[in-house]
Amino acid sequence: MLFLIYGAIGAILAGASSFAVNRSFVASAQIAGFAFVVLGLAGWLLMPTLAWNFGGVWWFVIASAAIGAGLGWFTPGDKSVWATSLPFFIAIIGVVLAFVTTTPMFHAADYRKLLGPVAESRFTDDVSPVDLRQVRIVDSALAHNIGQKRLGEIPGLGSRVELGAMNIQLLDGCFTIREYDGSVRELCFDDEFMWAGPLIHDGFLRWFSHDVTPGYVVVSATDASKVYMVTSVAPTGVSALPDGGLRLRYLRAGAYFGDDLQRHLRSNGFVSAGLTEGAFEIRDDGRPFWVVTRYAKRIGFSGEDPTGIVLVDAQTGAIEEHDIAGAPAWVDRVQPKDFVVEQLDDWGKYVRGWWNSLFSRLDVIQTTPGMSLVYGSDGRTSWYTGMQSAGADDGTVGFVLVDTRTKKVRWYRMPGAMETSAQSAAENARGVREAGFEATFPVLYNIGGIPTYLTTLKGDDGLVKMFGFVSAQNLMVVGVDSTIQDALRNYQNSLQQQGRTLVADDLVKQQRLEAEVLAIARERRGDIEYYYLILKGREDTEFYAAPELSPELKWTRVGDTVAIDFDEGKLRSVLINTFDNPRLALVMAP
Repeated sequence: MLFLIYGAIGAILAGASSFAVNRSFVASAQIAGFAFVVLGLAGWLLMPTLAWNFGGVWWFVIASAAIGAGLGWFTPGDKSVWATSLPFFIAIIGVVLAFVTTTPMFHAADYRKLLGPVAESRFTDDVSPVDLRQVRIVDSALAHNIGQKRLGEIPGLGSRVELGAMNIQLLDGCFTIREYDGSVRELCFDDEFMWAGPLIHDGFLRWFSHDVTPGYVVVSATDASKVYMVTSVAPTGVSALPDGGLRLRYLRAGAYFGDDLQRHLRSNGFVSAGLTEGAFEIRDDGRPFWVVTRYAKRIGFSGEDPTGIVLVDAQTGAIEEHDIAGAPAWVDRVQPKDFVVEQLDDWGKYVRGWWNSLFSRLDVIQTTPGMSLVYGSDGRTSWYTGMQSAGADDGTVGFVLVDTRTKKVRWYRMPGAMETSAQSAAENARGVREAGFEATFPVLYNIGGIPTYLTTLKGDDGLVKMFGFVSAQNLMVVGVDSTIQDALRNYQNSLQQQGRTLVADDLVKQQRLEAEVLAIARERRGDIEYYYLILKGREDTEFYAAPELSPELKWTRVGDTVAIDFDEGKLRSVLINTFDNPRLALVMAP
């Protein structure tokens, strides 16, 4: 189908331009036939989008006119010199049209408005308190390495397939799988971050020989030991897994001809639509899909903006099209990261128009390098990035969260440090610098109402050795250690040493508890000593504090009634912000 579409368009354009040159119906028909084959094949291979404001179609038109005019000049008959310049006229028209309809000189306000409404918000309203069970310690590189290692453990499989790009997503549901070794197990997820990647063919000959790949790999983003090679899947409650297992045919990479994902879509009605490459996502019942964002160009030849999504079943090739509002709940990536970055940069760049963006640059801001996915208190995922003044080195003026589905933008005016500076702060911490560990790109978390970066620190072997927490507002506040829990305790102690409690009264309401002490313990972790208390009515939580918080801690006994302030959060181990034992009347010595 694609060959016929592009071939017909190329034949018409080449035949018309040839006739304009030589006025010969016979010669023009022959040239049109030649162009049908050549341009049909070129269109089938390159698949330019057939819409007036996509650059690919203009190159296709120019190539068609050039073939027609060039071959027409060498045929018998009277020649029209001006007609041989037809491809150049088309190119000039395209350049002028692109300049007039696209340049920010004329459309700066349109570029700024493309992002949509930007609402100022409060950080603690939108980002959930940290839950240590959901801290992401596995990045994309490590997830891919873990998956590749699992693949290499299976005799014969690694020689014909390889692991494709890994995408992070939230999984919520249960399904039964069969792994490559034949074992069957049920997997259950409760809004858990998982990396998923398809098995793809290792080259053309492997694709030609095997046609399909036998499944996909899932790696937990919070526990590197959880990795599954899924070769068959069924919803929970189904008594038997399907015969034959998974058969992934339609792939973004490693598939050819009609099995190529983009060619499959172009051949099924999307020849004139803007389409992204596609992200691999797992439906909540375990079935694999490709999520491709459909987009339009709002400002001439630029201004890419999503209009909906196209879901492609990786096995059957079945296509579902949805608008943004109608996207299934399990789909995380409706708004592509690249589009969001570009629109944020335009929003910050053209705050006072095009001339200001070039010269005085008053109030101009831009995104910091890198972007990560965070989990909101509303149960949705958002793209996170810092915003810095144009020309700034390592400071930020705030940050934004952009809903990955609706593109709702929330802006936080909160000066701090950019992500790369947080990486450097963690790498220069004591024990890390000497070991030469390298920090991964950090993820933003809400720790006691304080925006905090978490980064994992890797050794030369690519494995996680330590964890680091760095305040987004103060790079002097750093906590690193070999476990998440210890790193968090060190970070919280660093906060208190900087004269700051974990709860800012203007951001989060503290909880107050008066209760009897059921148990008290004392433990030293590295150079820091902590007191741990179990209080009546809250036996499922340990409350802890460093002795610097109050001298009354070391004299408190089981049976005393104490009063504490703390941030509730979701942790089972909670830092005490203020402590009072009414039985005692001690104060900290100056």
